[in-house]
Amino acid sequence: MQVPPADDRPDAPQSDGPRNVAPSKRRLETRARLVQAAYDVFAEVGIHDASIELVCERAGFTRGAFYSNFTSKEELFLATYEVQMAARARRLAGAVESALGDVREGDPARATDVGMRVAVLFTEALTADVTWYLVNSEFRAQALRRAELHGPTAEVEERFERAFAELLAEVVGHLGLRLRVEPRQAAVLLIKLYEALLERALLRETPQPADPGAMSDALARVLAVLTTP
Repeated sequence: MQVPPADDRPDAPQSDGPRNVAPSKRRLETRARLVQAAYDVFAEVGIHDASIELVCERAGFTRGAFYSNFTSKEELFLATYEVQMAARARRLAGAVESALGDVREGDPARATDVGMRVAVLFTEALTADVTWYLVNSEFRAQALRRAELHGPTAEVEERFERAFAELLAEVVGHLGLRLRVEPRQAAVLLIKLYEALLERALLRETPQPADPGAMSDALARVLAVLTTP
């Protein structure tokens, strides 16, 4: 009798769909659920206290399902990190598309308005980003101490920075402006400002983790300084 794959065993939740789902699709679904469960557990108890057993329990899978997709908790976090950063890139792309939707090309007079709108849309999901910032900060502290995590972490960050830089160039070009620095440099500056504002608000224990209005204003003002006709 053939032993079913780890994620097909009785203690793994079964889909309501057809049972002849292609293994590759099933494997992707299992991986996605483990990644989402990991994010939830990391956010609740921290990376150090998040055991593989706890992640598997949250996802509804066995340890076998985990080890058929990941070799370690660190690899799982790298996958979670990549998914979260990709989601932020998509959110930013949506904000840019929405902000530019009713602005005609070559209209630098609208630069401040567009910059503010992009910043506001980008900070709408601020609560989720505060949670991610806490998780991300803990992982980065570990990554800095472990050489084997340097490359993979930097690779994910660089992909996000490239995507952000392309969007910045699109916004600036659409308005008939130009950046005073290279798009990648501007992207890194805005990302670090965003993270610094989150950290500052958290350390000061403000009633809300951060003020979306103040953050949007700061991001928009810096974006205006970085551009010129």
